[in-house]
Amino acid sequence: MDIEEARRDIDQANKNIVSDVRDRMDAVLEIADRKSREDAEIRDREREEEVKQQFEDLYESKKLPPERGREMAELLIETAVDVQEEVLDR
Repeated sequence: MDIEEARRDIDQANKNIVSDVRDRMDAVLEIADRKSREDAEIRDREREEEVKQQFEDLYESKKLPPERGREMAELLIETAVDVQEEVLDR
């Protein structure tokens, strides 16, 4: 595989990641709807910590730096909070 082929693979992986993030945010919208009906708080710190730990473990299992997994989870969580705040107008 030459460098251009590898870059095309990276470009495709990037598209897949963004698509997966969109799917994740669609699920977040479902949760936001439920939270709205139940007048629940947007943030669930216990669940957020579970997700961060899950990402650390997943990264480590793929021989990636676990601290980067935590950072990825934090970014996704903050994006989810932003989406929920916008939808719930809070």
